[in-house]
Amino acid sequence: MSIAFVMTGGGSLGAVQVGMLTALHDAGIRPDLLVGTSVGAVNAAYLGGPGRLADRLPTLRALWQGMRRQDVFSVDLRRWFGAARGARTSLFDGEPLEQLLRHHLGYGHLEEARIPVEVTASDLTTGRGLVLDSGPVVSAVQASAAVPGVLPPVTRDGRTLVDGAIGELDVLAHTAAKGVSDIYLLPAGYPCAGTSPTSALGTALTALSLLLHRQLMAQVNGYHGAAALHVVPPLCPLTVSPADFTQTATLMARAHRSTRRWLAGSNVTHDVSVLALHPHHSPPHLAADRATDPEEGLIS
Repeated sequence: MSIAFVMTGGGSLGAVQVGMLTALHDAGIRPDLLVGTSVGAVNAAYLGGPGRLADRLPTLRALWQGMRRQDVFSVDLRRWFGAARGARTSLFDGEPLEQLLRHHLGYGHLEEARIPVEVTASDLTTGRGLVLDSGPVVSAVQASAAVPGVLPPVTRDGRTLVDGAIGELDVLAHTAAKGVSDIYLLPAGYPCAGTSPTSALGTALTALSLLLHRQLMAQVNGYHGAAALHVVPPLCPLTVSPADFTQTATLMARAHRSTRRWLAGSNVTHDVSVLALHPHHSPPHLAADRATDPEEGLIS
């Protein structure tokens, strides 16, 4: 039996995947292949790094707990003015993310990953979806996470690459074609119970999260691969914006707990209903959820 973990994008909601990953690891479910898009590529590339998976997970949790928005999206007013004049391709510089990756990943090329890692990106000229499985790991992850207009495109092998969510690649079909027996899809989700974003960054990342979610629904609905597909339920209700990095510890704890419950239950495969878009007429408050749940904040 061989297992693939597929991780989607979602900005700060990538912390949700860390809770899911911890619960899967606790249950003895280990990946033989890691496939990631956007922030999912960050998590995949980190997990595939040197050392034991049991050691990488706690350090990934610590990384997310200490992460601040400026670690990825550093405000530079001169750059913003340049973007407004058409002199820049993005509102934010790619250097903070590059430095974060270089400092924490621990290896230089995708071929060196201890667990095979594949990240998706999109050709900005053709719209074609690409799978990157060789070459410098930092630029591959940067390309996969380059939200158009937010972070700068990355040039690799003569192509201008942006966020993997933009292209037409069916990542589930691609992963199934690798010959794995089981695929665990780890969606970062979207703020289903949140309010409308009030910043340009929040608007862009929320819109991308919704786009990703719709793509996932279509891919799961149309999935006919031989591998068993397990869709890990995303968090619901969720009020946290993909641009908000202040709630990562809570997101990880909630996702760990909800995934543990899912694993203890029926663990239904190929269930698109958990991805269905839906409204919340009375947005709940996560503070109330924390106050009533004694396990909040704990990851065993």
